Amino acid sequence: MHLGWALSMFILLVHFWWWEFGLVRVHPWSFTSYAFLVLYVVVLFLLCTLLFPDDLADYSGWRDYFQSRRSWFFGIMAALYVIDFVDTLIKGKPYYEHFGVEYPIRNAIMVVLSLVAMKVRSERFHRAFVIFAIVYELSWIYRLYDYLP
Repeated sequence: MHLGWALSMFILLVHFWWWEFGLVRVHPWSFTSYAFLVLYVVVLFLLCTLLFPDDLADYSGWRDYFQSRRSWFFGIMAALYVIDFVDTLIKGKPYYEHFGVEYPIRNAIMVVLSLVAMKVRSERFHRAFVIFAIVYELSWIYRLYDYLP
């Protein structure tokens, strides 16, 4: 699971930097939009730092470490999808609407699954969630951003 979430974060980071290229078309830019962008980057950074400890000696392994940080990781992940939604709204109605109806549903599902993941210790649930997150994110990236107009 740990490696799955590390892969998922890598995909989110690649998606984030590809998405950055498209922001040149967002007009007008405001400090609020910029501040949300910075907040988004900080949250991504926090998620990445939670995946890799400075020292694993206090834990029996990666699984034990991940489970001990599970609530923080998924709580911050839920916040990431809320921040993403607000950030998209701030950039204006045309920008928001170009993502289609799937976008708010996607974010709501990821928030709900993240909140559930904070409480559930089931390996089966967490494996299914990380596989779903990776496959869906790759699909979302391909469908939205395979080519920049």
